Amino acid sequence: MSDVIVYHIQKGRLVMVPDPGDFGLGDCYLVDAGLKIYLWIGPDSSVDEKFLTAASAVMRDTARKGQADIDRIEGGQEPPEFKALFEDFRLTDQDTEGILKSVHLEKREYKLWRIHRDEDETFFAEVPLRRDSLKGDDVFLLDTWEGLWVWRGKEASAREKFDATILARRYDAERVGVQEIELIEEGEEPEAFLSAFE
Repeated sequence: MSDVIVYHIQKGRLVMVPDPGDFGLGDCYLVDAGLKIYLWIGPDSSVDEKFLTAASAVMRDTARKGQADIDRIEGGQEPPEFKALFEDFRLTDQDTEGILKSVHLEKREYKLWRIHRDEDETFFAEVPLRRDSLKGDDVFLLDTWEGLWVWRGKEASAREKFDATILARRYDAERVGVQEIELIEEGEEPEAFLSAFE
């Protein structure tokens, strides 16, 4: 157990679980066992929790030069070797609020998300759908339903740009339908992108 680190997805960020073993059916967890990374997906978890867990695993695997083995586990269908990682494995009814929980798919609301790095973590949070929300030192994901736009600030780091592309792909994969993912550099915004803010 000493070599296993468990992270819980809470409102768009990974939070280390101090005493792992409890898995909430409404949540998602990343279980980092070195060269084995597990994505534990609760059956009642939200879209954002699922894709952020998957994106985080890919980022960790990239840092290990693709040497990690990533396994997705559906909550309630844990193999014996997974349960054996914990002294006391339990399923609970826990459900932490996700950042997309309030999105009603039939409304088709436009959404703007900020992706930024703080030390060694990547954060993903919704911001107001206004042009002045776009800051040059970060990357933003604009969801217009017909498409996904990745706006890359001039001062954004290479890692932020990389992580934003991964997040956009995961976001698209967890959503219903097929969206085009367009990359936009700050100062080169097409009219179709700018019109989403009007």
